Amino acid sequence: LAHVLGFLPPEDIMRARLSIKLRDFATTLIVPPSDYRVRRYKVMEAMAKSLPHMQQITIDNLGFGQKYADGVDPNEDRVKYTKDHITRDITILKRFKKLRVLELNDAPLNGRYAFLFKLPLLQKLTIVSMDCFKWDVFMLSGLLSLRELHCEGSGVSGNIKDLRILKDTLEKLNMHNCCGIEGDFMTLSDFRRLKMLDLGGASGIIGDVRKIRIDDDFQALEEIHLPKGVIGGKDHEFQFICEVADVMLALHRLRQRIPTISRDCYWKLSSASPEWYDVDEYDQYPVPPFIISFVQAGPRVGWRWLSPSRPRIRLNRARIRVDTQSDRGGSCEVNWLDKEPVGRSSGYTTYNQEMQSIETEIDLYKGYYRPPTADEYKQLCICKEANTD
Repeated sequence: LAHVLGFLPPEDIMRARLSIKLRDFATTLIVPPSDYRVRRYKVMEAMAKSLPHMQQITIDNLGFGQKYADGVDPNEDRVKYTKDHITRDITILKRFKKLRVLELNDAPLNGRYAFLFKLPLLQKLTIVSMDCFKWDVFMLSGLLSLRELHCEGSGVSGNIKDLRILKDTLEKLNMHNCCGIEGDFMTLSDFRRLKMLDLGGASGIIGDVRKIRIDDDFQALEEIHLPKGVIGGKDHEFQFICEVADVMLALHRLRQRIPTISRDCYWKLSSASPEWYDVDEYDQYPVPPFIISFVQAGPRVGWRWLSPSRPRIRLNRARIRVDTQSDRGGSCEVNWLDKEPVGRSSGYTTYNQEMQSIETEIDLYKGYYRPPTADEYKQLCICKEANTD
């Protein structure tokens, strides 16, 4: 029976319980993992009684007018809104002793539920679209077998240093847009099994990519996404121009080890920087080149400072998007990170062709490998205007 029922999903096992013997056997069967979504509470009650050894469950929305019992410290507005809803018992999950995969997806949970973080066999936890569900990073200390944590924008708080108890088990960590967490991402640098790290949009995360030791840190990592608060993270705003070169070199070296890191990212000089200056919105001068991006010609990779094409967009008032050649209003010289390919080498022809396109974008800032000072910028614009006339 184990060989037969062991290959069936939960729904089919329930249908196969045609005799008392099969029903009794089902209560001891370890059900193979399958994506079973609970949308009706009575079904979960039946599963808890008949298949208590299920390994995977998704707790979904129960439908209008139903909710699970409020937890500790619930959202009071939600409590008032749902006071007349039918209340269900979420602690029924305790009956599933072999649970290894749990997903909470738009489930009507409100507050903190400590027992959900005391499942000793749980290996994968997913929490998405859970606006009123509250939990703290330290609560993961009760999930010592956890390999994967996927949590996007939920009510999580705490410091990621409390993840260190999972140092020897965690393989995937996705806390994208979790703005309630804080800490230095380098706290996780010695997680020897960590393959995926996504902290994008987590505004409380800090750190510096220059501190990553290429030969020692994040040894298993295959994918990484860092937020704006990390020096070198996506959309980071630099305070000083002199910082940029070392950061871009560090990112380049990291990408050489982890090729999946995208170069389609942009950074910029902060409007709070003492080196930042504005341009009069009524002038026809281009916006100063305060955007930073990677550039590639054939096999050769470098980086450069760019200015957007529309002169009246202010960098301190709007997000600048530079994603196509036509959006670029000018470029400084390229700071190359690789050696120039030699003739007859692989990619040399492509390198020459793409270099021609890159050089056409270097006009006003020719000879400048970094943004000109405010005085230099004004002089360049005056000379350009005079030559045009």
